[in-house]
Amino acid sequence: MQLFLSGSHTLTDYDKQEIQTYLEKFAPVNHIHLLCYKSIENEVLQFFLKKEHLAPRLSIYTFAPKECLPEPFLSTIDYLERLGSSYQSFGYFDTVITKSTYEKFLAQIVSKMDLVCCFYNGDKPTDVIPVDVAKSFDVQSMIYDLPKAKKHLLHRTSSDKIKLVN
Repeated sequence: MQLFLSGSHTLTDYDKQEIQTYLEKFAPVNHIHLLCYKSIENEVLQFFLKKEHLAPRLSIYTFAPKECLPEPFLSTIDYLERLGSSYQSFGYFDTVITKSTYEKFLAQIVSKMDLVCCFYNGDKPTDVIPVDVAKSFDVQSMIYDLPKAKKHLLHRTSSDKIKLVN
């Protein structure tokens, strides 16, 4: 299954733990797609750096070409590519990305997915834009409710954490 992951950028330790648990379960049996842009990319990239044998199950996308990326993204992407991850740049050089531009590039990825999973901790409503884009392509999507600073929420069932959309 082709899974596109997105979500909140400002994550608590419990949020990070939840994302790692999800990846432990689903990365070995699915192909993960990740747009590196103010989202959960740090957590996902760290997971694949720790689980190098899963690197071929990761596709990474950026707006700017790789040579324009700051460190440590540049060296991380280079390393993961050597391990088998795929990489694609949209060749977009502007530092300001409007919502319509973001949605245009996101649509190119999401339209090819089986599922869009948006990890959301409620910090910014714009973090769920990938869910809206998925709806427009009739791609199944879900919002994965992160625990924020509430440790007891880590122990909820999947049906309590996940809201299917469309």
